[in-house]
Amino acid sequence: MRKQDDEELTAAFTEWAAQVLLLRRFRGSVSGPLPRLEEVRTMLVETVQEWTVAWVEQGREQGREQGREQGQRALLCRLAAQKFDAAAAQRLAAAIESVADPDRLAQVGDWIIECATAAELWARFQDGSV
Repeated sequence: MRKQDDEELTAAFTEWAAQVLLLRRFRGSVSGPLPRLEEVRTMLVETVQEWTVAWVEQGREQGREQGREQGQRALLCRLAAQKFDAAAAQRLAAAIESVADPDRLAQVGDWIIECATAAELWARFQDGSV
């Protein structure tokens, strides 16, 4: 590759990266002289670090949410076992295994309290509410 080609490629990459990174970072238009390639590298490193932090935090939040859901389902099964029997708890576990909405899980908790028998609880499930 010729030196002039290398310089043109460097300039094109620098302009592209600066436009993309600066537009994302500052949510506006880029004005003034474009940064040098060394500055673009720094912006790239900072941007990748920010993305990594955001991805890690997103993963942590998803993990916390899944943990809360699992804990809520486990509590409901414990309540069903205490109020009815172990078989009712096992059946409940299968019925709510894929339920992720906290409000729907809370509704199942209300049903456990309100229903006098496991059969009455299953009747609520068959109504299609959960």
